[in-house]
Amino acid sequence: MNLGRETEYLEFKETTNELEAAMIDICAMLNKHGRGVLFFGVKNNGTVRGFQIGESTERDVSRKIFESIKPQIYPDIETEMLDETKGCIKVSFEGTNLPYSANGRYYMRVADESRELNPEELAQIIMTVNYKSWERKASPVTIDQIDEKTLKEYFDDAIGCERLPKTKYNKKQLLEKLNLLSEDKKHLNNAGRYLFSNDEPIELKTGVFATDQKNTLIDINPVRGNIFQLLKEAENYIKKNIHWSADINGLHRNEIPEIPVEALREIIVNSFAHADYLGWSKHEIDIHPGRVAIYNPGAFPDEFVPEDFVERDISSKIRNEIICDVLYKCRAVETWGTGLKKTYYLCKKAGVKVGYQKEIDGFWFFFFRNSAKNGSDNVTKAGTNINENNLTELELIVLSEIEKDNAVSRQKLSEITGRSVRSIQRALDSLKEKRRIKRIGSTRSGNWEIIHK
Repeated sequence: MNLGRETEYLEFKETTNELEAAMIDICAMLNKHGRGVLFFGVKNNGTVRGFQIGESTERDVSRKIFESIKPQIYPDIETEMLDETKGCIKVSFEGTNLPYSANGRYYMRVADESRELNPEELAQIIMTVNYKSWERKASPVTIDQIDEKTLKEYFDDAIGCERLPKTKYNKKQLLEKLNLLSEDKKHLNNAGRYLFSNDEPIELKTGVFATDQKNTLIDINPVRGNIFQLLKEAENYIKKNIHWSADINGLHRNEIPEIPVEALREIIVNSFAHADYLGWSKHEIDIHPGRVAIYNPGAFPDEFVPEDFVERDISSKIRNEIICDVLYKCRAVETWGTGLKKTYYLCKKAGVKVGYQKEIDGFWFFFFRNSAKNGSDNVTKAGTNINENNLTELELIVLSEIEKDNAVSRQKLSEITGRSVRSIQRALDSLKEKRRIKRIGSTRSGNWEIIHK
């Protein structure tokens, strides 16, 4: 009998001689998914081996878990007879009190392996746990500070797509139904504030650049608002600054955008739905001759890339559950995880190439434009990587600033780019590894030299 292969939720051990390793796997699965199953008596390839199970075997496993895994969990431990004569022990467990440790160390499940977390990764888990309660915490904004126009439009849309029951509009009842009020029922919680308040809680940076680097700004339009206001602002700004062609059929004129608007809308909504609203980075849209770049200030899952959500059926990890539910009810989003599939399909159909670049605090999504339409010789051609030298968006900006001032400091680069000093240092280290720059002189008084290829 074979139980299949090990996964992020499933681990096999041949006997209880591997108890120490089993504790690491239990810890890793709890930190990744909050649940898992582990079998003793099964080989790594899934073949049931069975082993001698004594009267105290289950108790020994339970005691080891009690001593090793912190915070405490209460697993289900049972003996199962597989292939009639082959006894195995099945351990099913779950827990929500992240982060979990095994004998004082912290681990994370990656595919079918468990690896120890470094301090930065552990801090990220702790921040994520703290973030979970953020949406429901009371904000200083009262119900009277609602953007009434936006809320009423939302109500009509949600009724129209039948994701809210048809009823008479009542502001307080609607907010309560959407879980957007604090416990006192007088204030919005943080989710409600970011969705519908009129105190402009979010900033969106938009700009048009003359080249594919951020060194010549043609237009800048920073704007603040709530999520629904900025969804409209973002879409309208891009539509205003991309190329349109006309398809004339008799008396009818059909305007066709160079990038499908529906695909743009999917990525914009995804950005606001999954953003980390406690982080330092902001939403951003940069329009270059060669591409439209949309920055999502919410880190993409380390173990995935966007293509995984296109090619496989993967459930999307929801950072902002209340915000996402509200967006779903007005059909701004559909089933989670399908937005990228739709985007890739629409762009492939329209002949538009797309790309992405992960950053430590978020990620960029790129729609590559057709250079033939804008007449620019200094653009990234559609269908290529982000650039021929395999540099990230941030690395390109840093390299451009060094060209202008070879003594530019990390702090100054941080101010120019809006990224943390730590992110700047990573970009500098990467540029050195790629042999694009080198440091001349000391850290304090030296300067950078660009290595021309």
